[in-house]
Amino acid sequence: TSGTGSGKTECFLVPILDALAREVDGSGRLTGVRALFLYPLNALINSQRDRLRAWSAAFDGTIRFCLYNGETPDSVPAAQERRIPGEVQCRRTLRADPPPIFVTNGTMLEYMLVR
Repeated sequence: TSGTGSGKTECFLVPILDALAREVDGSGRLTGVRALFLYPLNALINSQRDRLRAWSAAFDGTIRFCLYNGETPDSVPAAQERRIPGEVQCRRTLRADPPPIFVTNGTMLEYMLVR
């Protein structure tokens, strides 16, 4: 255990991003989940948004992420999705073109697997 803001997330996020960046070098934009982050609360999922946006921004959409919970909309306007190319913002895009980093909770993961 460690206190808030001590770098726990970076302990697993940095190696995952490194592996994804190495994969992008040879193949271009990545499609398909390679890393699954499970958080018990929506607040914890949402708290990762700024961090993941900052880390993925340099990859200009080749490394993307999705924060998937009960509040994820079915669709969003295309212009909204283009503003942040590294973030999958709706269920429609998630199903059509899954990102390599998928952040969710146990309830939503079960929902997806049972469907």
